[in-house]
Amino acid sequence: MLAVREGHVDPRLLTSALSLCRRLEADLEIQVIAAGETPPPEMDDFLDSLREAGLPFSLDVKPSLRRRDLVDYANAHEHIAAVVIDSREGWEALAQDRSSDPWKHLACPLVTAAAHDKKQA
Repeated sequence: MLAVREGHVDPRLLTSALSLCRRLEADLEIQVIAAGETPPPEMDDFLDSLREAGLPFSLDVKPSLRRRDLVDYANAHEHIAAVVIDSREGWEALAQDRSSDPWKHLACPLVTAAAHDKKQA
């Protein structure tokens, strides 16, 4: 599962998720946090490449998504082999409970895939 936040779309994040799915021969579930009903324009080329390659994927765009929501969703779906995010940084601004670390309760691996110099708190 790839979790993308509008304003944090990094090509390395998208490439990492795609490479992981290819290695695992898995479909790609994409959860996008965006103000509108469509994914950010920075994702257009990535989504086009998925379609052109015939790689199965699902796309869900939501106005908000907490860390806990992602963890609960991934833990409830056994077919999710990993959760790919840009960084552990910055999600706290979206969380109601900033003192906890829901990532610790994730039943599958958490992959952080964005460039270090692009982290935002």
